[in-house]
Amino acid sequence: MIKTRILPLLGTLLICNGAMVEAQAADDTAQKQLELSQAIQRQILTLNVNQIDKYLIDFEFSTFYGMYAYRELMLWAQSAPQQQRSELMAMTRAGLEAVVRDSGMGLPLGGGKGEEQAAGLLFSRGLPRYAAQPDFAKPATLKWNPASFERQTTPQSIGQSLAAKSLFVQADTSDDGKKLRELLLASALQEFQTLLPLLELGGDKGASYMPALLKLENGKWSVANTSSQLYGQLSLIQGLARLHAVLSLSLLENETIGGRRATEWRKEVRRMLEKVYNSTIKLHLDTRAGSLVSSHEQLKGASERLGAEDAGYALEVLAELAAALQKDDPLRADVLRRLSAQADYVMARLEGKTAAPKTFLVKNNQTFAGMLLRLEDQLAIVNGLLAAEQASGKEHYGKTALALFNAVHPALWSAPAGIFRSAAGQTVTAYDGRLFGLALATWRRLEKLLPPGEARQHGEHLIEAVLKQAGLLQAEGPDTGEPRQPEDFIRDELPQLVSAIAALKREERPEKIAAAVKSLSDQDGDGVPGCRFGGGRFGAAPVIIIQTSVKTPFDPPPATTPPPATATP
Repeated sequence: MIKTRILPLLGTLLICNGAMVEAQAADDTAQKQLELSQAIQRQILTLNVNQIDKYLIDFEFSTFYGMYAYRELMLWAQSAPQQQRSELMAMTRAGLEAVVRDSGMGLPLGGGKGEEQAAGLLFSRGLPRYAAQPDFAKPATLKWNPASFERQTTPQSIGQSLAAKSLFVQADTSDDGKKLRELLLASALQEFQTLLPLLELGGDKGASYMPALLKLENGKWSVANTSSQLYGQLSLIQGLARLHAVLSLSLLENETIGGRRATEWRKEVRRMLEKVYNSTIKLHLDTRAGSLVSSHEQLKGASERLGAEDAGYALEVLAELAAALQKDDPLRADVLRRLSAQADYVMARLEGKTAAPKTFLVKNNQTFAGMLLRLEDQLAIVNGLLAAEQASGKEHYGKTALALFNAVHPALWSAPAGIFRSAAGQTVTAYDGRLFGLALATWRRLEKLLPPGEARQHGEHLIEAVLKQAGLLQAEGPDTGEPRQPEDFIRDELPQLVSAIAALKREERPEKIAAAVKSLSDQDGDGVPGCRFGGGRFGAAPVIIIQTSVKTPFDPPPATTPPPATATP
């Protein structure tokens, strides 16, 4: 009798205990999956692909280096096949939109439509990080954290910013480009207006110029470096020339921008262009030697040296300025005379040499070769002479440029990497926006001189190796094929991923998690991470960062080494 009563009770207890065990097991499974989900979320929200897979040196955005690279990318894109042109313009458009419209890294443009945070003048440097979690459908949320901005500017920053914005208005004829053109032109004109009083902060011997470094404090600009640097003044000339060319377009003839007719803007830009040009010549020309020099100090006067980068860039900018002016413009004739005189000076110093010197010693007409054969010195002179030939029609400039290119090519070329090394003997090369742009410009100018397709192939590989794979382009965004953001993935797809990973053996899980997170960070599989994977959860790319590095190993044994590319006149 007692036994029969105990058995049902025992069965009930066993059933209850089993249910409790099952419930406990379910709770344990749920807890483990929750912990797994949280661990994966942490990896997703803190991942910085560039720090893991790239060899980035400087994560900051620099207006000078970024805009220099954008300008050269657009010039390269203009002669590219349609598909490549569209891709390059989309990439450039996304970058310009990010730094001009959304970043807030500079002086507010004012009069913007909707939620735009457009800047009319960008500061020279800042770290691209959003201040809050972004919503890419709302530009107001895309503002960068202002704590990282260096509230200063330089002539070269303003010059390259003007040049890139102006060139975009000419170059991007797509529907998406047309939406941004109006904003970028307004930004360029406000930047031009900001520039006017800055040019009065430097002056010597009746010539006004923009000092080498200015800081903005309490709403007022102060001079941090009073010198006039040739590269900075040339950059201003390049930017103003591009702006003048845009305002001369027939499609803007009857347009009103910022309350003024485009023709009025063009006349004012033309006056300022001549003023900066004349000031640059007055301060930087050594009349005895007939050459420009690299710097001018208010107390010491003009220097006695001209760096190779400055020498080549001077030829490039003077050639561009001549092309931007009307043929009957009296300034154009003076520019062409100065271009030929400067090119002749460089040619005379190169006579008997197989490489460009690092420095031209203007006072005694000598040169200094430097301790290293540097890529930027050689490419600057090659580019400058090729530009001088195109502007002047003097073929011997181009012949000398080709001879120089062919002579230095073996020492600077890394065949395994398919790109130039920064200096002879470098197995790891640091590329910044200017060196990248300079190398791309070299291939662009050599395109008609090398065998068909060869220069374009080298340029495309340079973009792939330095811009994408090495991370000079920090990240892509919704407009370039990276639409999903971390929160979308966490909400919609992470639960299924967690279930699949939980079923794996513990030692198999890390590889599966890493592959899933990496795939999410680069959804279009082009090697370039999407926004917020190129800089942690607040990554604010796409922008051109200042500097990255690329492995440039030495060539394989001679038996397997293809002959170096050479150009013939």
